[in-house]
Amino acid sequence: MAEEGKINKFNLEEGVAVLEGTDGETINFSIEEELDIDNEKYFILVKEDELDLGEGYALRLTKDENDTEVLVPVTSEEELMKVQNKIEELYQ
Repeated sequence: MAEEGKINKFNLEEGVAVLEGTDGETINFSIEEELDIDNEKYFILVKEDELDLGEGYALRLTKDENDTEVLVPVTSEEELMKVQNKIEELYQ
């Protein structure tokens, strides 16, 4: 998930996200967390076929040049630490 993909379905109530990768592959995710940090919206997604691995992806909701909402991977250490700290706060 190094590049942004198209959101085909994103339903918080169902806890489901379906993304289309840049290669056209459809990937099903479980939405595990929704976080608000510094006026930004973040989501922790886990691939449905990897739920038992305990590994997730931190993604930030943003808009592209066409004003379409896209999820982009959190890649900076600083931003990852903010997300990790927020998750730790929630589970204390």
